[in-house]
Amino acid sequence: MEIRQLRYFLSTVRLGSVGGAAAEHFITQPAVSLQLRKLEEALGQKLFSRRGRRLVPTEAGLALCARAEDVIRSVEALEAELQGLSQLERGTLRVGNTDAASVYVLPEVYRSFHRHYPGVRIEITVGDTRHLLDALSARRIELATATLPVDGANLVVRPIYREELVPVAHPRHPLAARRGVTLRDLAGEGLIAYPAGSVTRRMIDAIVEAKGQTIRARMEISSPEAMKRLAQAGLGVSILPRPVVAGEIRRKTLKVIPLAGVHFEREIGMVYRATESLSPAARAFLDMVERRFGPGKKVAARPGRVSE
Repeated sequence: MEIRQLRYFLSTVRLGSVGGAAAEHFITQPAVSLQLRKLEEALGQKLFSRRGRRLVPTEAGLALCARAEDVIRSVEALEAELQGLSQLERGTLRVGNTDAASVYVLPEVYRSFHRHYPGVRIEITVGDTRHLLDALSARRIELATATLPVDGANLVVRPIYREELVPVAHPRHPLAARRGVTLRDLAGEGLIAYPAGSVTRRMIDAIVEAKGQTIRARMEISSPEAMKRLAQAGLGVSILPRPVVAGEIRRKTLKVIPLAGVHFEREIGMVYRATESLSPAARAFLDMVERRFGPGKKVAARPGRVSE
């Protein structure tokens, strides 16, 4: 059964003739007759009987007539909805971000997306990379802004930008007042650190261990905002993305502890499932992110701003 067959059928019922239905749909009479025969064959029922020169619906035809208009309206509504989705007049963008990306990197992209597509609702899941990959696998989100590298043969990874991580502490912290702080000094201090096993922690540990040292964590917290507040309160040193602490550094409520010969940097990328096509909303958002950052760009120090 095809929608056009139902439309031809309803026109024939209303007008009482195949010729009238053909004229209404701007096609030939044999074409309408062929589609009506196919409809009858598909349903296994005779749909019309002749009463003089007029075609009238049979009992089966009347039953079909009662439902056909609802079917056509439903299909037309679905077509309109899909067209609206494809043109981004409506729909939902489901995306996941790390805490730092959601607060300091992506707000301007979200603002631009909403300005261009005000009918699309935005749902944001915030968590660490492992949490976001779980949400991606469970199809609760379509895109994840994650710390790289990530594991997964069925994932597409698009590197977007790189950001520096800096050791910071309260300005009156003993290490903040010293010059020539070594990695051994930092490692021995005990850090307010990302959780063991997190992508960022593994990256920091690898750099430190390559220098023959081992990080000792005084506290382990997944939220960089909480890590920053604890460091501001004088509870220790934390290694955090520069955009997260840039405002506090300018206001002198945190101080960067310079380490000679050691540089911490992490890469952020957009990740999505390789086995499924992105929705129009997710594709448009990914395009906006890539146009704004380009692969491998660094995020500027100013919170809420990124390098052009």
